[in-house]
Amino acid sequence: MKHVLLASVVIGLAAIGRASAADSSATVLPAPALFSPAGSGDGSLPGSAAPQKPQLPPPRALIEPAPPGPPPLAPTAAPPPPVFADAALDGFATRWWIGVDYLLWWTKGDRLPVLITSGAPNDPLPGALGQPGTQTLFGGDYNSRVRSGVRLRGGYWFTPDQTFGMDATFFFLGGQSASFYDSSNGDPVLARPFFNVNTGHEDAFLVAYPGQQSGAITAALSTRLWGADADLRGMLFRGVSYQVNLLGGFRFLALHDSLGLKEDDTFYAPLTLSPTFWTTAMDRFHTSNQFYGGQLGADVMWCRGRFFIDVLGKVALGVSVEHAGIDGRSSYTTPLGQGGTINAGLLALPSNIGYYGQDHFAVVPEFGINFGYALTPHIRLTFGYTFLYWSNVLRAGDQIDRGLNPTELTSLTGHGLLIGPARPSFPFQSTDFWAQGLNFGLQFRY
Repeated sequence: MKHVLLASVVIGLAAIGRASAADSSATVLPAPALFSPAGSGDGSLPGSAAPQKPQLPPPRALIEPAPPGPPPLAPTAAPPPPVFADAALDGFATRWWIGVDYLLWWTKGDRLPVLITSGAPNDPLPGALGQPGTQTLFGGDYNSRVRSGVRLRGGYWFTPDQTFGMDATFFFLGGQSASFYDSSNGDPVLARPFFNVNTGHEDAFLVAYPGQQSGAITAALSTRLWGADADLRGMLFRGVSYQVNLLGGFRFLALHDSLGLKEDDTFYAPLTLSPTFWTTAMDRFHTSNQFYGGQLGADVMWCRGRFFIDVLGKVALGVSVEHAGIDGRSSYTTPLGQGGTINAGLLALPSNIGYYGQDHFAVVPEFGINFGYALTPHIRLTFGYTFLYWSNVLRAGDQIDRGLNPTELTSLTGHGLLIGPARPSFPFQSTDFWAQGLNFGLQFRY
């Protein structure tokens, strides 16, 4: 019996130990409160201890460091804007611009008939073209020399982003002139050649001939060119370093030619060689051309840093208003003081003296290329080339008719009658014209 009781006690203690181990490993949640006394607010029975809230493990992020990741981006400074020469590309806030160019241009020369010759006294017709001793002194193809001029340019952008604006140009070239002067007491022979329509052969009026007359002759030729245009300018498209603009507007051009000859003669008596009378003869031919027309074009600019290239092309279509005038005057004086004047020269006679005009359709293209450098956002230096063409103009030299009827002149002085056709006539001969050359410029933008 004693052994049985001892075994029971051992078994009971072992059971209690296992139950305690199970209780310590399990989490026991408190039962919901059925009621709670006023003021307790924790659902515990009166006189009992407040149940403990379960302790949750802390977040993993608080006890373990975050895994390594990519390093944060360091702040970088914005790159500086590129320094382009054109405000539309470099962001310079400019709306107005103006420039001035010094022009160093060539123009198409004038084609003159042979107007003054020297000759040999023994030739059948001294001074006439085709004679053995005849030499040309003034006339033929006259090549233009380099001419200086000025060109002014300006413009304004209506929109701040420089997508729509206008520009205008004005230029002029200094007058181109050529002159000739010669005098003779008779040797060498001086003459003014022409084609005799009555004989059908070359002939000449004498200015100086041995033992007969002495004389002096002067010739002067001048040309003036100027023009202007105004265009609306619209941006077609642009890139990082280039911009293309379309142009449309109005163009005006003016070209004036003038050719004058003056001859002074002294006639001598055949035996005494004393002066018998003096004569002066003047001929003047002048032309005026104006072009009015609308034009279209494009302007392309490419920039690289402070350097830029600007290519410009325009074509104008319109009317060329052409005018020509021919004047002549002669006078004579005798040793006794007698004299007279007639409205005729030698190449300008009543058959062609007058004022003439006509209108022609004309085309005026222009091409230009400029290279430049931006000193500052507001100042640029430029160097370039320009070519300008005009399809229809009147030139003074082309309006001279070398075909003369000498009897028309003698009939005016009362020394004969007009025999044959009245010549010279007015030919109304048109030609083309061009101007080209270099330009050196300075531009301001603001």
